[in-house]
Amino acid sequence: MKKYLIITAVFIALLSGVAFLLRQNKTLRMEAKRQAGNVSTLMEDAKRYKIRDSLNVLSVSALRLTVDELKKYRANDAKLIKEFKLRPKDVQYITHTETVTRDSLVYVPESDSCFHYRDKWLSVDACLRDSSMVVQSRDSIVQIIHAVYKHRFLWWRWGLKGIRQEVVNFNPNSHILYRKNILIKINNE
Repeated sequence: MKKYLIITAVFIALLSGVAFLLRQNKTLRMEAKRQAGNVSTLMEDAKRYKIRDSLNVLSVSALRLTVDELKKYRANDAKLIKEFKLRPKDVQYITHTETVTRDSLVYVPESDSCFHYRDKWLSVDACLRDSSMVVQSRDSIVQIIHAVYKHRFLWWRWGLKGIRQEVVNFNPNSHILYRKNILIKINNE
């Protein structure tokens, strides 16, 4: 009887060990996939295209960082999260956008004159008399974050390849220079 009890205990210990190793293997495979996705995101160029003939769009993939990686590699973002009195594990996305607006106006002034220009996106007020110039540029930016799947068949999608973000700015004179999107990965995901 004692012999069967020992064999059963050893069998249960072996099964527990195998189950632990299988779970560890799954975790390590998911981590390797995430890191490979981050490498491809860092190596990939941003895609630029236009919609509606004049709206500039910049498309980039998202980095997926753990909370520890965020604190280590993106200390300024972690500091900003702390200033907002948020916990890093509660934050899911951090986005950075930089735009530049270029437009040109040709105006041949008369002496002691003023110039006023206004459209939907730009307003300029300049006076030679007091050497003042006020330029105000407006823009509207929309960000769409979506999943990219490895496999698609009819309406089914499976196998998350990564996260992608589309950024549209509506000012036709403005171009997005820089875009970075970081997904914070919580340990349980």
